[in-house]
Amino acid sequence: MSKQVIQLNNEFTKGKNKEKFAPVPKRKHLGFILVIAILLFSLASMSLIRSYQNLQTQVGLEQKAIKQHEALTKEVASKSEEIKKLQNPNFLQKFARSQGYSQSDEKIFETQNPLIGASGVTP
Repeated sequence: MSKQVIQLNNEFTKGKNKEKFAPVPKRKHLGFILVIAILLFSLASMSLIRSYQNLQTQVGLEQKAIKQHEALTKEVASKSEEIKKLQNPNFLQKFARSQGYSQSDEKIFETQNPLIGASGVTP
């Protein structure tokens, strides 16, 4: 047993039939819009890549500056220690004599230490 559908031939059914078989509207500008969207996304990604490279460069410079800061901090500490030592009159006198200086009424005689050879190495 099959059902048969009878359609009335009036304006309403004609309109419904036209809606069912209506052609799909053409999307003329869709390709152009997609190309523009791809270009915009590629420009944004290129900007991100440049920013990342710049960040890596800055991180490298920061590491270099940190190492330089540590070296300078050590140097400042050693120089301040040296300044403290040079403010001590006894150390200053010993240091000046080790450099070959003497007071005006002193005579300096250089001798060789018998325990240290001519090469400066202990036996």
